[in-house]
Amino acid sequence: MDNKDFDLVGSIKVRSANEDDATHLQTYCFPEKTQQEVADDLNADLAADYITRLVADSSGYAVGHITVKQHPLDDTVGQISHLAVSGPFRLLGVADHLIEAAEAAATDMGLTTLEIELVPSEKPVIQRYKDWGFSEKPIVILHKTLNAEVAEVEEATEEDNESEEVDATSVEQPQLLESAAS
Repeated sequence: MDNKDFDLVGSIKVRSANEDDATHLQTYCFPEKTQQEVADDLNADLAADYITRLVADSSGYAVGHITVKQHPLDDTVGQISHLAVSGPFRLLGVADHLIEAAEAAATDMGLTTLEIELVPSEKPVIQRYKDWGFSEKPIVILHKTLNAEVAEVEEATEEDNESEEVDATSVEQPQLLESAAS
């Protein structure tokens, strides 16, 4: 048999997600989750009036997905997340259409800004969002792990209590001050 070329014709539309999309979303966009997890997340979002979930639909199959959520502290800002497109559809520009639809949905929600948080190591993803018109916002995120200090204080307190009988508060307060000073 000879190789033959043929044209594929199809359409993909972006629409609001519905409960029936859970199975296809799990299969094509979120295979790392169980079907029940996807269904639970989807149903929770569909019940919320500050979240819009959109899917890219190909012949009744949800092959792409994006979420727009109103920021809890600023009702003019929308946070986009969960942009996912099934592998075979990535080269067809489905993500571009999902971003456009997310922008339209955000405008309908009364939002004036869209943002997404990404880790710096995701350079190709960051570049793709820049291609869509997003820009980096100068921000500093600081974090402090509290459990490590609590564990150190507890260990020191236990050692002190073993060596002599002392009121626990008289041991903890100086140690906390010493920890804070260092």
